[in-house]
Amino acid sequence: MHAFMRCLTVLMFLVFVCAECSGQTYPDGTLVMSRLKGRFGNFLSRVTGTHYTHTAIVIDGKVCESTFPRAKCTPLDRYAAGKPWTVRYVPPSEPLTPTQVQGIRDYVRRNVGLRYGLKQFFNPNSRPDGRIYCSQFAHGALSSAGIQLPSKSWHTPDRLLRGSPIH
Repeated sequence: MHAFMRCLTVLMFLVFVCAECSGQTYPDGTLVMSRLKGRFGNFLSRVTGTHYTHTAIVIDGKVCESTFPRAKCTPLDRYAAGKPWTVRYVPPSEPLTPTQVQGIRDYVRRNVGLRYGLKQFFNPNSRPDGRIYCSQFAHGALSSAGIQLPSKSWHTPDRLLRGSPIH
C-alpha cells in the first residue's frame, strides 16, 4: 500500500507539472518581459542600460511583439518554447475592460507586419520611419487601450514596465 501511495503521489505531481507547463494562460494586456541569456544578453543589457532585452504584450491568447524582421503574433503556448531567454509574465493588476482589450486588439491588427527598426531606440527624438521596435510596440498597444503612460516610457522595456500604472 505504501508503494502504491508513493507512485500515486508522483503521478499526480507529474500531471500537475505537465498541465501547468502546457496550459498556462495569461490575461489580455499582460506584458511579456524577456532577457536574452548568455554573453550576448549581458552585452545588450549593458548597451541599452536595461535589465530586460525585449518586451511584448498578450492579446487573445497570443504574444504580440515587434521583432526582426517584422512585428508578429505567436500563440502563447509556443512563444517561449526552446528560446534562449528567460521570460517574466506581468499581468495587469486588474482585468482590462472590453474597450481596453479592443484598443489593444485594434493596435495589433494595424501594426503587425511593420518592419523592425531601432532608429528611434537610439534616437527617441528622430522622425518615425515606419519601423518599430519592441517597447514602442507594447507602449502603442497599451496607449491604444486608453491606458495613460508617460510619453517616453516606451524607450526601454524596463521603463515601459515601471511606467505602466496597471502592472
